Amino acid sequence: MVDRVSTSGRYAQLVADMQQNLINYNRINAQLSSGHKILNITDDPIASVNILNTNRQLGQIETFSTNVEMAKSELSSLDDLLTLATGYLQSAWDKAVQANNQTYGNDSLQALKVEIDETLKTMVDLANTEYNDNYIFGGTNTKTVPYTITENGDVVYNGTPYDNKDYIRQTEVSDGVFEVINTTGDKVFGYYKAAVEPGNGVYTDANGKRVIETTDELGQPVYTYENGMAYTGDVGDLTDGAPEESSGVMGALKMLSNSIQMVLDGDTEAGYEQMNATLDMFDTSLKTITEEQTKFGGVYNRLEMTTSTLDTNNMNLTSYLSEIRDVDLTTAITDWFQAQYAYQASLQVSSASMGMSLLNYL
Repeated sequence: MVDRVSTSGRYAQLVADMQQNLINYNRINAQLSSGHKILNITDDPIASVNILNTNRQLGQIETFSTNVEMAKSELSSLDDLLTLATGYLQSAWDKAVQANNQTYGNDSLQALKVEIDETLKTMVDLANTEYNDNYIFGGTNTKTVPYTITENGDVVYNGTPYDNKDYIRQTEVSDGVFEVINTTGDKVFGYYKAAVEPGNGVYTDANGKRVIETTDELGQPVYTYENGMAYTGDVGDLTDGAPEESSGVMGALKMLSNSIQMVLDGDTEAGYEQMNATLDMFDTSLKTITEEQTKFGGVYNRLEMTTSTLDTNNMNLTSYLSEIRDVDLTTAITDWFQAQYAYQASLQVSSASMGMSLLNYL
């Protein structure tokens, strides 16, 4: 028995062939228009997954590159500030050495004290420098001015202290790799607190930290540390009053200014003894600043290498993405002509076939 192909079946096959040729022609048109050979996940599921993963990695690299560039800019500003601070510190140190020779008269000592006080204000301005609307030396407390000078001459640090590890600000420079990009003012510049006589509402705990006495709304005494945290120990363990405290270059400058004033006031022996002690403070401060500058110089160098690595990875991934996603123009144009000819041929065949009837065979 011979199967007979019906006219409707033959027409259906012609239309199906024509539609398939049209689909191929439109697909190649879309590829040429977009420049991509994979337009839907069904075109090549494996390649589509690879494209998604590669785009994700490229997105991460872009984020990391932005983080690195911002970190490098902040570290560059930090390095400039530390260089300036070193210059001012060395100048003050030289003046302290000269003053310790005890050859200056009162007028010269007074002029030197004015210079030292101005240098202290300059150091405070440096320590209060902002970068990108954030205070560089405030730890994580980047929106509060790190240093203030009180009426009694205290140089108070208001940022996150160095002994609190929450001061750290870090940025992710590659997958799972973080770099610390900040330090604190009290670590680099130190501070100064004048002595407080008993009876002034300032106490010292067993660890030498100052505790401030205030009263609540009921008039009851409340004891808190300078950072606002409550003192939870026994009030009887507190010592009324507080000794003088000094640290870093801020402390050295303030102590030097105070010692000059002591000499001017006639307390020569104690004044020169304290003046001499500031020399060691300047030496220690210079070492501290140099160490911090060296440390962050190393971080900057690592960021430079990270930039190179990210650029290489970006180039390799971009090349790989192009291979699996982008069309080969020569091949695509050749395929386009073939698809066009095939579609036109199917139109002609369909048109000719559909115009024929039984009379054509009689």
